[in-house]
Amino acid sequence: MNAWKGQSAWSIADNFAQQALSFVIFAVLARWLTPHEFGLLAIAHLMVQFVRMTLLDAIAMPVVRGVDSSNALFDWLFTLCTVVSLVLAAVMALVSPVLVRFFGTPELMPVLLGMSLVIVLFGLVRAHEARLLREGNFRLLAIRSLCSLSAGGAVALLMVYQGAGAMALVAQQLAAGVVALLIAVAAEWRTWRPHWAWSTALIRRHASEMNKVSASALLNYANTSGDAALVSVLLGPYATGLYNLAKRVLSAAYLVIGASLGRVSVTLFVQQQRDPAALRHIYSRMLAMTLLLLAPVYTIVTALAEPMVVIVFGEKWRASAPLFGWLSVAYMGQAVFALGQNLSFATGQSARVPKLALAQMLLATTLACVLARTNGATGVAAGFALGSVAGMVAMKFAIGRQLGMSLRSFALTILPAGAGAALGAILIRLLPLTGMEVTEWSSLIVAGMAGLFAYGAGAGVVRRLADPVRGSSRLHLRCGQENRAPGEDERTGKALRRPL
Repeated sequence: MNAWKGQSAWSIADNFAQQALSFVIFAVLARWLTPHEFGLLAIAHLMVQFVRMTLLDAIAMPVVRGVDSSNALFDWLFTLCTVVSLVLAAVMALVSPVLVRFFGTPELMPVLLGMSLVIVLFGLVRAHEARLLREGNFRLLAIRSLCSLSAGGAVALLMVYQGAGAMALVAQQLAAGVVALLIAVAAEWRTWRPHWAWSTALIRRHASEMNKVSASALLNYANTSGDAALVSVLLGPYATGLYNLAKRVLSAAYLVIGASLGRVSVTLFVQQQRDPAALRHIYSRMLAMTLLLLAPVYTIVTALAEPMVVIVFGEKWRASAPLFGWLSVAYMGQAVFALGQNLSFATGQSARVPKLALAQMLLATTLACVLARTNGATGVAAGFALGSVAGMVAMKFAIGRQLGMSLRSFALTILPAGAGAALGAILIRLLPLTGMEVTEWSSLIVAGMAGLFAYGAGAGVVRRLADPVRGSSRLHLRCGQENRAPGEDERTGKALRRPL
């Protein structure tokens, strides 16, 4: 287990630098810009991300995963991505007047036109990214991300200072895209320079895999960005800006912790995919680690949401505070679902993933539409949180059947994080009774540290109390291995299904 802990630490550290830098830039810009201005960019960014995830990535990933790595193949990839990006950028520009009339905001027009150029930049760089990813050059990819974030942040801060408003955010995206493209081109210049190479035969060869990746990406986009898209359509730019701030704050923890541990889990699951007992142990440990690291962050941020938002981002963002609780629940559910998804793919049980994801998305969207009528953006957040919890529970039962995990075992795994979160939230809620009001940075830090201490104490006590039970279970497993067949269910003694 020491190996996966080291891998987890490196994976988290790799994401942390990027998230920390982008969050600082975001926090500074939020002090100067309004929710409406951020909402304008969020609407345009949803369109850009849709193109990137469902089309450009779908074109590139079959090449990244394929056997052929010739320069000619990457020339074709560069050509196709460039053509697709130019066409879609033109489409985005042409539909801009329609979107402006729909939202009733003339200032959305330059934002949409500017962000259409970002699509072109993504198309130009996608083949270079694919080569770096295939080569495993993660160090250069990380350096490129940090440089592009820094350049984009510097340009945005300069333009905000000059009163550019929402266009400062557009300039940030363009500057980051240009720097990312230049670094990628420079890194590959000696080994590969793209040439124009159109091939209908290659399109037909990769069409099937592209369609599969695109369908999966579309479902993923709907589950991760569908709530923000729904807010923008139903409630407009101002509410979208508020919603985007809450998601931006909370997604940082999810990306640094949940997604990083998720990448490590894939490797561990693949290595032990034919040993149900080992898979059961790894899944339990990864689930416990994910919850133990995410729960204190989301508990403290939720309990201190209103004063934190005002202190860090400014009074104009106070209305976003009620969103934090529901979105925290949604991200916790997503993290647990993603862990089960990784295990499903690693063990040949991938067929259940799109079914569960689709059911989760439909339930979340339905609940969000109903609740939004009376609760606005908070109703959308609540709907997607409830859908996320439902998806998490469904995935838990699927994993439990596959690995022979009892409900009691699952409860013992999540109990420390749950107990610590409850104790931390209670302590923070009781602080005003002691005369402590969170109104400035110092009191915010003290309150956060108090909640963290309470969380650690509660989780630690519960883990210690649960250890004898878990320890005896592991001892029983070791002692009983000689008397039962490999892969036998720990509860029933029946053989478990093995992946094909």
